[in-house]
Amino acid sequence: HNSGQNMTMVNTTGINNTSSSGRSCPTWLFIGFYGILFAVTATTIAMTASAFPLFPFQADSLEWNSNWLIATVIDYYGACLCFCGVVFKSEDNWIYGSLWCLGFCLLGSPICCLWMLIFLWKHGVDSLSLSPNRRSHYQLN
Repeated sequence: HNSGQNMTMVNTTGINNTSSSGRSCPTWLFIGFYGILFAVTATTIAMTASAFPLFPFQADSLEWNSNWLIATVIDYYGACLCFCGVVFKSEDNWIYGSLWCLGFCLLGSPICCLWMLIFLWKHGVDSLSLSPNRRSHYQLN
């Protein structure tokens, strides 16, 4: 727990994200990756919902169930890879980040929860909030 002390996050990756202009090449690669991931997950869910409406549930339909199972798996890995990006940047070195991400992808949400428990224990809940200058980037005007 970090009571009353300021915590400084150190960027050890060499990626400079201080301004919206002049982004480095790795930043654009990540933006491209997550843009493609967004397109794949959104398209998968939209096409599945269009062809096999979620309601009413069709528990007796093998086709309905298998299509929603595939969509759910793609949806999980979409969310998991987003979480991996945050965890990878939050860990002290790339080996720990890689091992955590491998655990998330292979063993699922229990490992995601374990990482959150350890992170909260070490850094406290305040370490999860965006700084005021970053928060303004997410406001729609």
